[in-house]
Amino acid sequence: MLKLIAKYPILYLSKQYNIGDEIIANNSDMVAAWIDADTAEWIDDEESVDQAEVTENTVPSAVPVSAEAGLTGEVTGEEDGDDLVGKIPKTPARARK
Repeated sequence: MLKLIAKYPILYLSKQYNIGDEIIANNSDMVAAWIDADTAEWIDDEESVDQAEVTENTVPSAVPVSAEAGLTGEVTGEEDGDDLVGKIPKTPARARK
């Protein structure tokens, strides 16, 4: 299936389409103007499906990691010397299994 893809940023119907975004093709005059100006192009979606099959079989090389949530400050009733306000306490009941 063919899709109209932006090659340059396009503002159309109060929506900003960035490079690589799919543009709605409901107005044939605008589509012709974008193609003539070389700001958009038709791309066959079936080629991208083949690429998706290749990437699904690959193993990710990074492990997602995030920081502990909370703000520094004085805590009453703190456990194990934690000094983060709003942090979930580390208790045996909350430990990961």
